[in-house]
Amino acid sequence: MVRLGGQDCKFALEYERTPKAARHYVTVRQRIEMETSIAQFLYLVSNYDLLRFVVNKLFNCKRAIYFGLLRDFLQQTLALPVRRNGSPASLTLTSVLAQGRDAQRTGTLFLGIAV
Repeated sequence: MVRLGGQDCKFALEYERTPKAARHYVTVRQRIEMETSIAQFLYLVSNYDLLRFVVNKLFNCKRAIYFGLLRDFLQQTLALPVRRNGSPASLTLTSVLAQGRDAQRTGTLFLGIAV
């Protein structure tokens, strides 16, 4: 959770250092699509090759997933340029989080992880 303009913004964060087996991405996609308490999903990866791979695996997700590089996140944090699945346009993480502020509620994303 981060604070923007005096309001808390929740988002789910996934970091991928190495690729998973294809079947695991089906499960990830299904869980993201079922989630109701988190409006924004940020998927950070370790390099461009993995970025292309993961974007391809999650391309058809019905929910918006924003992708970026870990090294850029560490340098730019909220100014991180991110791209949404299915879109070539780049946005900043700040603008993505600001858009999703109002849609957030509490709930459970994965078993044992409450938000």
